[in-house]
Amino acid sequence: MHKIMITGATGLLGRTLYNTLKNEFAVIGTGFSRAKAPILPLDLSDHEAVTAFLEWHKPTVLVHAAAERKPDACENSPEQTIALNVAASAFLATECAKRNIRLLFISTDYVFDGHDAPYLESDSTNPVNLYGKTKQQAEQAVLAASPLHSVIRIPVLYGDVTTLSESAVTVIATQLKANEQTSHDDWAIRYPTHVEDIALTLRELLKQPNELGGIFHISDVQAMTKYQMAQVMAQILGLDSNLLLPLGKPSQSAARPYNCALADSRLKPLGIAFSRDFKTAVGEVLTKTNNIQM
Repeated sequence: MHKIMITGATGLLGRTLYNTLKNEFAVIGTGFSRAKAPILPLDLSDHEAVTAFLEWHKPTVLVHAAAERKPDACENSPEQTIALNVAASAFLATECAKRNIRLLFISTDYVFDGHDAPYLESDSTNPVNLYGKTKQQAEQAVLAASPLHSVIRIPVLYGDVTTLSESAVTVIATQLKANEQTSHDDWAIRYPTHVEDIALTLRELLKQPNELGGIFHISDVQAMTKYQMAQVMAQILGLDSNLLLPLGKPSQSAARPYNCALADSRLKPLGIAFSRDFKTAVGEVLTKTNNIQM
């Protein structure tokens, strides 16, 4: 049976990976500032600590989910972003290759420029912001380190949150609650995907280890702008959706691609496909977190 190590196990995706995979595998979760038992603390910038951790726990698979994932934060702190998203990922890839540990690197649809969607796993990357560029560089380092390593590209995520601001999807609900009239991007096309569907996909993929290696795309298929997501959430929250204002052009400080739809050519032939209706799923999230800290 696989012994799986997860970095970033305190984050939105990492928590769900940990809780899903532990039911069928031996799982070790690691985190940094928010790590509390059973999640173990590990500073990915401390190379000696990382190698000692790998030597002591001897995982057979490492799912690397730790990253700075907010594009605007990346632009504001480029050195820290490069250190975590690129340098730490490259080091893990090399050390895992030395120990025959299969690395699954969590990447993003933002490695594409958004001009020619949908994108296959084999399509050339051309990111338009620093976040995408760091993930592109990390992908290259991971794939160069070992043919057994895998890159897992995913889109914007939502799911069970500790605060509504934890997800770029549910943060919209905080804006709706705080202001009677709000503006939302109606330009960029997104494909909101539930973190549990990512975790379930990886669970099934890990059961077919001979298929690991190379690039995989995991994404739901419901195309939505943030304005359209806001309309759905306003209806769920009992708010007047007529007060929402669509923004016809990008307004964020970091550039965003227009449409980075990820086409899957590898998972469905293996019989692996998970998806869910956005309105139903985000409604469950908002209902569960109705009294949560914004």
